[in-house]
Amino acid sequence: MKSGTSIGANIREAQNVESKADFIHKMKIAGKEADETEYWLLLCKFSKTHPFDENI
Repeated sequence: MKSGTSIGANIREAQNVESKADFIHKMKIAGKEADETEYWLLLCKFSKTHPFDENI
């Protein structure tokens, strides 16, 4: 949950930066958070003990 919601927070923060370099930095952080979220979702998907529904 934390990494998934952090993506939007970082993108929103990137909209109010003071330099192009800061914008790029914030967007890269959002990309890293997206990768982390994908990792956690894959763990849930392939876990035998965690329910996972792809239709949700």
